[in-house]
Amino acid sequence: MSEAGAPQPLGRNIASAAILIGCGIITSRSLGLVREQVIAALFGSTGATSAFRTATRVTTGFYDLLLSGATTSALVPVFSDYASAGKAADLGKIASTLINLTLVGLGVTITCLVIGAPALVAALGTSPEQLPLAVDLTRIALPSVLLLGVSGILTALLYARQAFGLPAFAAAVYNAGIIVAALALAQPLGIHGLAIGLLAGAAFQLLFQLPASRALRYAAVLDFRHPGVQLVLRLYAPVFLGMVVSYLVVAVDTHLAWRTAPESVADMAFATTLIQFPIGLVGAAASLAILPSLSRLASSERTDEQEAFVPTLARGIKTVLLLIAPLTAALVVLREPIVSLLFERLAFDAAATQRTARALLAYAPQLPFVVVDQLLIVAFYARKETRVPVLVGVAGAGVYLVTALALVEPLGMPGLALANAAQNSAHGVILYWLLARRFAALRAPEMGAFLARVAAGGVAAAGAAAVVGAAVEPIVTDALLARLGGVIAAGAAGLITYGAVLAVLRVREATDVLALLRRPRPGLETG
Repeated sequence: MSEAGAPQPLGRNIASAAILIGCGIITSRSLGLVREQVIAALFGSTGATSAFRTATRVTTGFYDLLLSGATTSALVPVFSDYASAGKAADLGKIASTLINLTLVGLGVTITCLVIGAPALVAALGTSPEQLPLAVDLTRIALPSVLLLGVSGILTALLYARQAFGLPAFAAAVYNAGIIVAALALAQPLGIHGLAIGLLAGAAFQLLFQLPASRALRYAAVLDFRHPGVQLVLRLYAPVFLGMVVSYLVVAVDTHLAWRTAPESVADMAFATTLIQFPIGLVGAAASLAILPSLSRLASSERTDEQEAFVPTLARGIKTVLLLIAPLTAALVVLREPIVSLLFERLAFDAAATQRTARALLAYAPQLPFVVVDQLLIVAFYARKETRVPVLVGVAGAGVYLVTALALVEPLGMPGLALANAAQNSAHGVILYWLLARRFAALRAPEMGAFLARVAAGGVAAAGAAAVVGAAVEPIVTDALLARLGGVIAAGAAGLITYGAVLAVLRVREATDVLALLRRPRPGLETG
């Protein structure tokens, strides 16, 4: 079945959902950048900031381990099945059981981790001078995982019900809470105020989604015999094991980064923020929007809907590649001006800008692979296949370890960033190869020609941005508006060149994307 044969209303709904989620992600990532600017200005890229980053790696890693991966791998697919079948009572019982399990299980686990925080932080590898601070920050931040856990279940429930509005903007509320706490508490409490901000942001995020969850028939039950609960646990079991491997990689990465320099963990975190912006804007928005639809297509009993699965996925892959190529070119070519523009003020000096820009250059090559990888992962999850991405993740961890151990000595911190990029890129390549073996449409010559044309456009965009960037550099001063103007001029040159190349090469998919963006979109439930 050709791509054009996929049901158009479905395509429009996915596009509408992706745009709404994208707006939420833009807001969240923008506030995330503001959050990082506040951290950079108040605390710089120092050993104390690295101690805070270590604490956040404990909390976010713990959340990812127990709950984050469950959202796309198990919760949304299972919730979508019950929501589309109109089984509201069963859906409420499943969600209630998982919420209660989270409250009880995480409550006990967090208590144990608070007690064992010194050993946990020491295992991640901090300097002796920063160890007490990192332990304090970890203990303050850990309870936020409980709030984020309940919020994550509500997010999955809302996405399954096609209610994209509030969950799309929930992360923005989280970042806003951190920003407010940092600004209000930095003077009296120092960097401890940031850890309190994690708690405040998590609480705000949960409260923000509660009104949209009013349809949930909550009950104080723990029904582990319910088929839906058993399916969630069965689907997530292999993902959990994969997340354990991923967290071990994070632990090794943090440990090695502390060995290169006290500020390396902070430098890598600032660079990661910039990398995560386009990943969230393009990859996360597309994958979250397409997952409920792919889940319904994969489980449908209608032949035409089953056949629409691969064309829908292929369109998603082409769309994210079209969008990510110019963003990748901009981050590679304009890395130092972008870092300087966003972070270099007060406690964040020129040396920190150069270090962060080197990390950003090492991270950037993974962008096209990661956004496609996110779609491929949800394609497996939609088909209730969670083991394959996990096994590929284990292979990716091996790629990281080999690359990191080989590069950390000669390259230092940028070698670790390169190893991370190699790990994530390998994951996407392997998953695509596995799916292409199963579905001929993904290995068609037309797909290869599309990739070649987009790559040509990306290279041309990078060249144009580099030329204009070099031309305006002599007239750019330290003034904020001058630096902003230089980045905008170079970025605009790259984007115009990219569009011109796609037009000359007749990349039909670019026109289709523009048409979808212009087309009147059906309203989407926000809660």
